[in-house]
Amino acid sequence: MAESDNPFERYDLDPMQGPKAITERLRELAEAAPDEETRKRVRAAWEALTMHPQDRLRAALQAHPDSHGLASAPPPPPAITRPDQHAIELTDLVLRPSLVATLGLGARALAPLPDVPPEDDPMLR
Repeated sequence: MAESDNPFERYDLDPMQGPKAITERLRELAEAAPDEETRKRVRAAWEALTMHPQDRLRAALQAHPDSHGLASAPPPPPAITRPDQHAIELTDLVLRPSLVATLGLGARALAPLPDVPPEDDPMLR
């Protein structure tokens, strides 16, 4: 199996973490690197992920979801159904009486308010 070109997958980094966490993890890997060539590859990955935000975003979007632990996340909780939920019945579709009609206000309540000049408006005095 070929080594991944994606630094998040190659170095087991979480794409959701920021530059500080990436720097800490890659510093550990560079210190533990067996040779200078491996250290250079780790440093190149660090530069790409911390100094070039577009490269980090591109690599994060291309990272396989399993590479950063999302597959092991707990499943979402089951949907909660209320015991009082029921199918729609005919009575649910009946129009309710209007408050305006119930109070007997009729067309007066729906008529636009008269224009009152600001100087005559008691609220604006």
